[in-house]
Amino acid sequence: MLYLGVNRRFPQLSHHNFVFSENSPEEFHAVYDQHRLAPDPTCYVCAPARTEAAVAPPGREALYILVHTPYLRPEHDWKKMFPEYRRVILEKLARTAGLEDLEPAIEVERHLTPEDIGARYAVWNGAIYGIASHGRLQGGFKPANHEPKLKGFYLAGGAAHPGPGMPMVLMSGWIAADRLDRDQIVPKTQGAVG
Repeated sequence: MLYLGVNRRFPQLSHHNFVFSENSPEEFHAVYDQHRLAPDPTCYVCAPARTEAAVAPPGREALYILVHTPYLRPEHDWKKMFPEYRRVILEKLARTAGLEDLEPAIEVERHLTPEDIGARYAVWNGAIYGIASHGRLQGGFKPANHEPKLKGFYLAGGAAHPGPGMPMVLMSGWIAADRLDRDQIVPKTQGAVG
């Protein structure tokens, strides 16, 4: 993930933008099967000042750029990998999204790699969205919020049902809390609502 504070706005960007790879099967094969960075990544670019001007100073933008990467492997050295992949991402956006002037416009830059995500959020191998929910057997499903065989065991978050993203994570917490309440494992306190 790249977080960029830039000194201009890019009129061609909407709030949410996808710049797709030319060959998605090749991209996913690199990331999920070969555990390497895709040479032509799909980039999600969020330009929130397009709809909420207060997120950046007047005439400026706070860009968020996300690309698929493999989860951490022993051979991955993100201190070496990140600068090279940053270049791939910025060149792709210049070439395909009309962001030729992006790099000179950067005033503030932060990033998160799978290594950073693993260290900061205690996420397994830096896999921001948890276990993969694609493939022949997963079919887009995340683990349930409750395991009946383990009394008192509940799951909430982006790696549990219904999946990643702030609205889904909040829903996941609600589902797990509702199940906990229905199971009556924790006695209700006086004055509890509901």
